[in-house]
Amino acid sequence: MDIYESALQKIKCDTKNCKPCAYAGPTGPTGATGPTGATPSLTIGTVTTGLPGTPATASITGTSPNFILNLTIPQGPTGPTGATGVTGPTGATGSTGASGVGATGPTGPTGPTGPTGATGVTGPTGPEGATGPTGPEGATGPTGSEGATGPTGPTGPEGATGATGPEGATGPTGPEGATARLFKSSNNHRYKLNNSL
Repeated sequence: MDIYESALQKIKCDTKNCKPCAYAGPTGPTGATGPTGATPSLTIGTVTTGLPGTPATASITGTSPNFILNLTIPQGPTGPTGATGVTGPTGATGSTGASGVGATGPTGPTGPTGPTGATGVTGPTGPEGATGPTGPEGATGPTGSEGATGPTGPTGPEGATGATGPEGATGPTGPEGATARLFKSSNNHRYKLNNSL
């Protein structure tokens, strides 16, 4: 008798109710590891705001491995009023509006001249201005009269002796001199010159 037939014998039936009896057979061997399935991909679909007080719902659509998550989130109750915020900065001044164009009224009469006020104090001297450009040179004036001769200055030092000048021309021949005579003295045996005639 196999396991299947043994299990059928354990079923007890009567006319009112059939009750199967549990029968556990021996554990079979571990099956082979199946192939790795595709990695699922989950993207957000629609996000809807529900009415206040309704429950949140979520639904998944699409086919494996690409799934889409759709959410319905109810609106929360209105919170209490927050504290007043700080005053913001003053805005920029707006542009001036157009002036109204009214008719000019007549000129009133001139009032009397008021008394002359007291002279105010003299203000400080202002800074000296920059020097202006040089003007054109004026015409030469007339020559003045010659002044008196000044005193003679001291004699300067003697200068060095100059170079000897060239020899002058030979002068004219002088007149012929007297004829000289020689005579012998008797006492000292000397000759004397007598230039008398």
